[in-house]
Amino acid sequence: MKIFKVFCLTVLMVTVPGCYYGSMIGARTLGESHMTVTGAVALPAYLNADDRREAGEQSIDDVPVSPSVTFLSGATDRIDIGIFGRAYGIGPMVRVGVFSPESKQALSFNAGASYILPAKLLATQFGASAGYLFGSSLEVYAGWDGGYGPDVVNIPDDSEGKADWDQVENKFHQSVIAGVMYGLPVGEADWIPESIGFEFAVPLDLARNLVMFGLAVTY
Repeated sequence: MKIFKVFCLTVLMVTVPGCYYGSMIGARTLGESHMTVTGAVALPAYLNADDRREAGEQSIDDVPVSPSVTFLSGATDRIDIGIFGRAYGIGPMVRVGVFSPESKQALSFNAGASYILPAKLLATQFGASAGYLFGSSLEVYAGWDGGYGPDVVNIPDDSEGKADWDQVENKFHQSVIAGVMYGLPVGEADWIPESIGFEFAVPLDLARNLVMFGLAVTY
């Protein structure tokens, strides 16, 4: 059932616009044989009205609403492998944890690569995050993520006003992140998620000042 869900979500997410900022997966590895699929959406919030107006008028750093999907499976207690889809792309990823997932503290490193379908180019993604578990359900985490690939936020237009992927430029992107993951009680109903998450990502490579506010649901 989870394989079917991740397939459907991935097809949906890679066919709509998005950006690279934020991870929405927390800092803690899953544990051996534990599988999850996470659907998320990040909303841009500009820090002042002038930046928002100029971004729309000039079509520069006009960050769109950004959906994503991530499928992860615990290969061991401290290694997760999977696939992710966002920003017009899809590809594999790996997350390596320093501590056991049963520990209160968490520190992990992740890396991935995605094929950007319209541009026919490769993008890389990597990051690190640290977290702490309060009680048995609430993890607070913070970290940094970055990567290199096509600038999917600023896609040039061709003579007909359509996205010209042949002229898109590669760039380095990065952001600092902070968020929480809250585990829900496991019940019999399939529609109840395993956890929900909230995340703030602050891009460090844009001309405009904004924050990405993300919401994630994990099954």
